[in-house]
Amino acid sequence: MREHAPRALLHTDAVQAACWLDLRQLWPHVDLMSLSAHKFGGPKGVGILATREGTAIEPLIIGGGQERDRRSGTHNVAGIVAAAEALAATDAERAEENVRLAALRDRLVAGLGAAVPGVRETVAPAAKVAGSAHVMFEHVESEALLYLLDEVGVCASAASACASGAMDASHVLAAMGVPRRWAAGALRLTLGRTTTDADIDEAIAAIAGAVTTIRDRTAARLIPTSEAGAAR
Repeated sequence: MREHAPRALLHTDAVQAACWLDLRQLWPHVDLMSLSAHKFGGPKGVGILATREGTAIEPLIIGGGQERDRRSGTHNVAGIVAAAEALAATDAERAEENVRLAALRDRLVAGLGAAVPGVRETVAPAAKVAGSAHVMFEHVESEALLYLLDEVGVCASAASACASGAMDASHVLAAMGVPRRWAAGALRLTLGRTTTDADIDEAIAAIAGAVTTIRDRTAARLIPTSEAGAAR
């Protein structure tokens, strides 16, 4: 990039990266990097903006000159220290934790594949991070699936966190050429430090049950009245 645009600045949103990737490998290629403490076990409401030395940025809040003239206001010392400690712990434990979570994720996906017909992963194994599983269920609507999972205490999403509440089929999956019969049944499952083998077993059972319920109800609606009466 620098060969073609030497004066351009590159910012990367690395909010989701700290748990899964070594940020040292990303930093040489960017000028600014954003992180969010709650994504790696730090306190909510604390953000980090890593800025390459010599990079000039305009402050959003001016007046007192705190944060090296980048954001005026009283320093949140407790939040800053907690975020730094959480990031250090995440960095130290990342390799071992990623191995554990990748094994749990693979067991989750394999378990869903064995328990539910018409399910497939969205991305190739080499492109996945350890703590994320994204699957699609054919002829299942995500909205109904999320409702049933919420009733049994399984937290999941049909889209990215920043698109929370969106119920339309993902425009990203559409751009990837995924047919709507698959894209409409997308489900994002995230694993983390507290995830256990028991959680995986519970999730597999709950998701398989919810998908079966939705498909049975859909099939019942599609049976003509005369046939339904004859079946009874």
